[in-house]
Amino acid sequence: MNKNILIIIIILIIVIVGVIAFLNRESDGSESETQLLDQKESLNVEQDLTPIELSPEEQQAAIEQGIEFSTEEDNKAINLQNVRTSDELGAIEADLNETDLSGIDLELEAIEADLSGL
Repeated sequence: MNKNILIIIIILIIVIVGVIAFLNRESDGSESETQLLDQKESLNVEQDLTPIELSPEEQQAAIEQGIEFSTEEDNKAINLQNVRTSDELGAIEADLNETDLSGIDLELEAIEADLSGL
């Protein structure tokens, strides 16, 4: 009988230590989770998506068709590539709330107009 009581006491001690360790891990994680939610990284564009270089004749033909080429980086596109490193729901939600999608389809009308002329 003493053996069974000793086994029950050992099991209870293991369970109590496990619960305490779990609760301590949870309280320490909130600070590191906040740090993860604030960290950002820049996404890299795939190598397959590098722009195609047009020959001078192709550039001239495009200009004659009314197509304009931007020589500077698109700030909105750059901002869309800056995201948080965490995959926690709070980080994803914060990225979505900070993303400015206003006017994202303004160029679509110009592209459709260019394509309808072909």
